[in-house]
Amino acid sequence: MSKRKINHPKAPKGGDAVTAWRSVGEKEGFKSFRHELDREFPNGDTLTEGEQELSRRSFTKLMGASTALAGLGLAACRRPESYIVPYKKAPEWIIPGKPLFYATSRPAAGGATPLVVTTYEGRPTKLEPNSDHPNARGTNAITQASVLDLYSPSRSQVILRCGKASDQGALVEGLKAVDLKETAIVFGADDSPTRNRLAKELVAKGAKIFSYEPLVGEGMGAGTQLVHDFAKADRILSLDSDFLETDATGNSREFSKRRMGGASDYKNEIDADQMNRLYQVETQFSLTGGMADHRLRVAPSRVAMVAAEIAKELGVKVNFSADKADKAALFPGGSAAEFDQWIKGCAEDLKAAGSKAMVIAGTRQSKTVQQLALAINEKLGAIGSTVKVVKTDLGQYGTLADLKAADFKTLVLLTPADPVYDADGFEDICKKAETTIHWGLRTNATAWGSTWHVPAAHYLESWSDTRSEEGTLSLLQPMILPLYGGISEIDLLHVLLGGKFGDGELSPAMGEVKTTFKAITGKSDDEAWQVALRDGFVADTAYATSSAKAQIPEVVIPAAPSKDTLEIVFGTDSSVWDGRYIDNAWLQEAPDPLTKLTWDNAAQVSPQTAKDLGIYDKLIEVEPKASFLGLTAPFKRADESHTGEDNGVGEGENAKAPFITVTIGSREVTIPAVIAFGHADNAITIPVGYGQAADDGRKSAIKFEESKPTVGDVGLNTGFNVYPLRSAKTPYFATGAKVGVTGDYYKIALTQ
Repeated sequence: MSKRKINHPKAPKGGDAVTAWRSVGEKEGFKSFRHELDREFPNGDTLTEGEQELSRRSFTKLMGASTALAGLGLAACRRPESYIVPYKKAPEWIIPGKPLFYATSRPAAGGATPLVVTTYEGRPTKLEPNSDHPNARGTNAITQASVLDLYSPSRSQVILRCGKASDQGALVEGLKAVDLKETAIVFGADDSPTRNRLAKELVAKGAKIFSYEPLVGEGMGAGTQLVHDFAKADRILSLDSDFLETDATGNSREFSKRRMGGASDYKNEIDADQMNRLYQVETQFSLTGGMADHRLRVAPSRVAMVAAEIAKELGVKVNFSADKADKAALFPGGSAAEFDQWIKGCAEDLKAAGSKAMVIAGTRQSKTVQQLALAINEKLGAIGSTVKVVKTDLGQYGTLADLKAADFKTLVLLTPADPVYDADGFEDICKKAETTIHWGLRTNATAWGSTWHVPAAHYLESWSDTRSEEGTLSLLQPMILPLYGGISEIDLLHVLLGGKFGDGELSPAMGEVKTTFKAITGKSDDEAWQVALRDGFVADTAYATSSAKAQIPEVVIPAAPSKDTLEIVFGTDSSVWDGRYIDNAWLQEAPDPLTKLTWDNAAQVSPQTAKDLGIYDKLIEVEPKASFLGLTAPFKRADESHTGEDNGVGEGENAKAPFITVTIGSREVTIPAVIAFGHADNAITIPVGYGQAADDGRKSAIKFEESKPTVGDVGLNTGFNVYPLRSAKTPYFATGAKVGVTGDYYKIALTQ
């Protein structure tokens, strides 16, 4: 094994010697931080009777999914014996204590995650990447936690009609009454060949089809998709894409392998020439930004400006010229010359790499940024090398804007999103429909607002198929029969087209998937089908390579943000995503990888913006110019009497955050704020998906109705709802926000 030599960069002159801190308390040297650091048991080693009883109640409440996973309370927990094929394990039998492994995939917008599922006595317990899959990559926290969603006691378990319990017989009669010529159907944004085929059949019968998920951006449009190959990329420019976490694209394992400079096997010395180099332009400090060699923090509206200037430097014709003041604003205390130097250095590096360079635009960024990135890739010769253009079947689906303009009497909602909660103006769309049918895992706001609610089967309980990012056909097979009688999406579409639900002997969804399998592969024999089930995919079924020509619109950027008019980013949350995982206790307990916040969301601001808003100064005591221990220079020191309870900082159980009000036009939200190091100035990032129900009187959260519970015990009283700030015209970020400080504080849970 080679001995690695790490040359740490020198600390900047006049700056702190340490560039990473566990909290503001550590950076500023709070006494409360030092006090907690010295205590082995910060909360003490004894509990009162009341605390013990509260702990037992909380444990019982929050461990519902885990106890269900262990089999407690699920007498009917079983798996289908006849139809699934074990992964590299034959013949099939069950030996108590011995695992069986099955291949499947987790569907997701942007590409499925190929998986191998570990099962014990017919119960799925663990998910791992399917390393045999052509697009094999790792799994993220949400994928790992999805097995707990399967056993969640807060899952929808009953068919509802107008909010009252109903049954499958009545549902079938209701579906028979649907006139497809007057029906609009809204799907999710993942790619399923069987769903696409059935959707075309629905359109042939007069139905209108759409797609909606709140955190899926415009992309390239018309079903065009870009596939990024990190294995071939020597130089990478990321324009607001957190491709290693919340904006996954490409194979992150290949990216990490290239970072090791040919020493991934630990047998060779690191070769700097073999290492890739990453330039990151972003607002919020991300995991991808933490890996960058060169990082530029900018407000979200300035990403287009940076992209345009790099494109011009490379010879792309762009009708735009950045103002010197705008350039200088990106380098506090600097000048436009520093901006030009950064742009020139990045462009020269990309140009030198040529076809081995790659530019990635964040999937939620504007069409302008998407087209600029495509134009730069074309100029570099990256198209066909590090970037591949493919054509999917997703171009047949309309958008939410198209849905608003459509005429229909029946609205069928098959999206995993909760549009009544997360889509601006969706209640007005619902009013157009005489009948609304909602299908989902939870009785969320959309479920209670619909005529019919149909409990969904979890993907580990369902027959279906999906596509990986590159388009490889991947199969979903049920690990277990539906625990709560859920219905799969394919089964529901089958019935809408005139079929019947399964009677237990044969799954209609399996038949539909096999029909698609035959159409794509040309094979109908059982051997080919069982091989595909065993492997979890069908080789050589990736998307066909397509082409795209950049069409750069006029680059228009709003006025630069300031301390009086800030920009707000509606961020993807690493735990609850867009809100769909609000009832997953494991994800809620897992801290945000950067802010370390758990069970809540908060407005993230840079230290300078915090000072401008009057928040940062409340966290520290600034000493006057006076002598202290013989020193006469001005310095900053935490007050010795500070405990954190007086001004909201604190550590451990005393941690608090000041409330701020964020106003955009007539829309206003009250939310706690935390300092996020590395964040762009004059911008605020607020993760979405929280505040779905609360009964503690908090502002900016939907009031909990016991008769219509939209969340379970886990999701109750967690975070603040910021979707009201988000309009259809500002799905990713908004400008012109005003911020005020209320003077109140909110108790937060931060890990170190």
